[in-house]
Amino acid sequence: MDVDDIPLGVDFTRYIDEKVGQCEALLAVIGRDWLNATDEEGNRRLEQPGDYVRIELESALKRKIPVVPLLVRRASMPEADELPESIRDFAKRNGMQVRADPDFRTDCDRLIEGLERDRTGKRPIISTRNKRVVKKPTGRRKALIIGALGIAVVSALIGFYTWFASRPGPAPSIVEFQADPNRVEQGSTTTLKWVTKNTKKVSIQPNIGTVAVSGSKVIRPRENTTYTLVARGSDNRHVKQRLSIQVNSQPVATIPVSRLSVAENTIELGKSTTLSWRTRDATDVEIKPGIGSVEANGSIEISPGRNTTYTLTAKSPAGTATSTILVRVESTAPRTIITRPAIR
Repeated sequence: MDVDDIPLGVDFTRYIDEKVGQCEALLAVIGRDWLNATDEEGNRRLEQPGDYVRIELESALKRKIPVVPLLVRRASMPEADELPESIRDFAKRNGMQVRADPDFRTDCDRLIEGLERDRTGKRPIISTRNKRVVKKPTGRRKALIIGALGIAVVSALIGFYTWFASRPGPAPSIVEFQADPNRVEQGSTTTLKWVTKNTKKVSIQPNIGTVAVSGSKVIRPRENTTYTLVARGSDNRHVKQRLSIQVNSQPVATIPVSRLSVAENTIELGKSTTLSWRTRDATDVEIKPGIGSVEANGSIEISPGRNTTYTLTAKSPAGTATSTILVRVESTAPRTIITRPAIR
């Protein structure tokens, strides 16, 4: 039954129920996606009480009308616990495979033969044994009945394939599209991550192209860039999502690091020692007292005349770092020893 033939304004549930009640048998064509077919929002169709297929099966099962599963495209019968409660008995119905050419005509002949014999009460409905059925000579009337029934079955199969191929599939959707991090320094990398649903093809532009339907990719943008993810479904419907990544053209200033050391912390007056320093991320470096501006890293000979504390100062736009060290100076002047004469 074509749902497009339902008259306008009628209760389609009651209309389908009445039409199924007039059938001697109901042929249920089962493809590989039959059990898990979903609507545009991703909900399984069979779980919806208003689904046409579910209504037809419920109507036939409650009337004990023979329901024949026809398995196409190498589909398998669903298990009872995979079906809604109202149509679980469908899993117990005996059916048959309907294969593509060159076996299509043979399988249709087997189907017609099985249905006709069940109508006459000579044998149970449809045998699932995989064998060719040899037709026996029949009278003119029976041949006409079988021919008409065959045309009806083939028309039903063709109608099903036409409907199945033309119906809209689930709408594609983008579950996630993000960058970690979405703000980077010039020359640094970030990772794009995306997850899509009900998609057949996914692409990201610019400069990336076709990618997996879900995945990640490390990129190194040179400037501020807006990436666009396009997810397409099986019927060419598509959705888009944009993601902007900021690239800092100037390196971010950091607080400098400084370290000051001396070869000998204590020296004799008039002697010298070596003062050394190391800095990082500094734009201006100086040492006090008595030395002034110096390179970021270096060393110098010093000969202080007294105990002196040297201070290394390293500056950058982000802040200042200092380091100090004390150099002690010992006097080498001779010591005077005073002795008293002995009293006798």
